[in-house]
Amino acid sequence: MTKQQDMSRRKFLTLLGGIPLAGIVVSSTSVFTQYLYPPESLRTPPKPMEVAVEGELKVGELKEFEYNDAPAVLVQVKEGEYKAFYRKCTHLGCVVIFNQEQKVFDCPCHGGKFDLNGNVLAGPPPAPLTQLAVKVDGGKIIVSERSA
Repeated sequence: MTKQQDMSRRKFLTLLGGIPLAGIVVSSTSVFTQYLYPPESLRTPPKPMEVAVEGELKVGELKEFEYNDAPAVLVQVKEGEYKAFYRKCTHLGCVVIFNQEQKVFDCPCHGGKFDLNGNVLAGPPPAPLTQLAVKVDGGKIIVSERSA
């Protein structure tokens, strides 16, 4: 055997021994990351928030606001019926913009479109806008996260 063959065999065995070590490091990192970022089901939901009063919006009008440190919108879809959504596109999280002329939400990143009910009309978004729960209590319009 030549010295060159011994070196390549040594490198091969070193690499082969390093694979299990790399697996241990990756799996340990995964467990540690889960400890730092607990699952969604364990986080404390944000408190309900008053965002408008009855009569403030007309049918088809909307009001933008911040909820849970994220942009959101309240829409009166029918007389006395309100819907609220996070304004983050379900494709890549870009903030959608309301197109007043077409009465749709447009995603400026990849051309996604959503109707006033948050449903996907066009583009790559895989799901409707994330809806918030809306309750009218004593003339106040209150939003909160939907319970799972």
